[in-house]
Amino acid sequence: MGLSEEEKLIIARAREGDSAALNALVVSHWPYIYRLALSKTSNPDDAQEIAQDTFLRAFTALPRYKETNAAFKTYLSRIALNLITDYYRRRGHAPPVVDIAEHSAGIIDTGLQPDEAVIHAERRQAVLKLLALLPDEQRKVIEFRIIQGLAVADTARLMEKSGAAVKMLQQRALKKLKELFVENGMEGGKAGAR
Repeated sequence: MGLSEEEKLIIARAREGDSAALNALVVSHWPYIYRLALSKTSNPDDAQEIAQDTFLRAFTALPRYKETNAAFKTYLSRIALNLITDYYRRRGHAPPVVDIAEHSAGIIDTGLQPDEAVIHAERRQAVLKLLALLPDEQRKVIEFRIIQGLAVADTARLMEKSGAAVKMLQQRALKKLKELFVENGMEGGKAGAR
């Protein structure tokens, strides 16, 4: 993925203190960072504070920022995830499992009839419950790779693992999810009667 030439230019200008460039980075990345924080905290005020702190830390560290193959969004995500970890450490408990996809898209007309929509929502909730049963690292890799759609390299950076380790974790997580589907009567992604 990496940085586009345009984003490289904006970051270079932001390093020089160009307020328009700093604003462009915020406008471009704020929605994603806010949704990430909201998905992890379920509290709009806390999510906004974490998003603000993310940009404050990123801009404070911008003179030391080193360009890598990762997108700038990945850099911001790592900062946000560290702040979210601190948020839960202060509160003494772990973050809830939330479907990040719910926060990354607007309202979409699926064309489903009301009864179909209810069944779809029930299946989605069942999948989220099964996802919560995965070990922490497997759950995270599914969230990053499948729900957020991040590339292997970006996921590896966020999880501080190699690309091969991320692929292996994903493979194990999907295998475990499949087993959980079968155990819970949801073969083929369809809820069955138990």
